[in-house]
Amino acid sequence: MFLPHQNVGLFLSFFSRICTAIFALMELVKFKKDSSFLRIKASYLDESSVQLTAKEEEKKQRLAHAWALRLNNKYSTHQTIQILMREHSISRATAYRDYNWSMQIFGDLDATSLAAERQVLKEAFWNEYQLARKAGNGDLAVKALKEYRSLFNFDAEENQVDPNKIQAHEYHMKMPRWVYKKLDELFSDGVVDFNNMDVEDVDFREAANDNNEEQHEE
Repeated sequence: MFLPHQNVGLFLSFFSRICTAIFALMELVKFKKDSSFLRIKASYLDESSVQLTAKEEEKKQRLAHAWALRLNNKYSTHQTIQILMREHSISRATAYRDYNWSMQIFGDLDATSLAAERQVLKEAFWNEYQLARKAGNGDLAVKALKEYRSLFNFDAEENQVDPNKIQAHEYHMKMPRWVYKKLDELFSDGVVDFNNMDVEDVDFREAANDNNEEQHEE
C-alpha cells in the first residue's frame, strides 16, 4: 500500500486505534484465563470488576505492604524481601515475586530513585561550577562542568538530527493479513478520506525490509 507523505500520520493513528482494540481483546482473553497478576491489578483500578480469591486477597495485601516498605519506610530491596518473609511467613522466592509484582503495579521505585539521584548530582555539580567560577578557580570550574556534562546524553544517537527523516517520502507499508482484511471492510462502502477522519497523529518507527514477507499493494 502506498500513501502520500502527508497522510502517513493520520493513517498510523487510525491503524493504532485498530491495534489498541485488538490488544484490549487479547488482554481480556488473557484476563479470563485467570492471571492472578492481571486480576489483582484490575482490582486496584475497579474493585467491582473482579472477585479475588482468598489467596489473591492475601497476595494483594503483601503487594501493598512491599510498596509501603519501599516508599514510606525507605527500606532497600533486600530489606523489603526480608521483612516480607518474616512478617508473612512466605518463602524467599514468593517474597521476590511479590516484590516484583508490586513494582510493576505501583511503579519501579529503583528507576525513580536513580532519576532523582541524577538530578541531585546535576544540581551539586552546577553549584560547584558556579562557586569555582566566582572564586576565579578555572581548573576546578572546568572539572565541575565536565562532571555535570557527563550526566547528560549529549552525544546520544537519538539526539542527533537525521536530515533524511524530515524530507518528504513515499512510504511502502507492510502489515499483517488481518489488518488488510479490516481495511477491506472499511473500504467496502467507498473511499475513506484520511484527511477528514476524527483521529490524531501518532509516533511511528520505520521497520526493516523483510523480503520474506508477502507484500500487499494498491
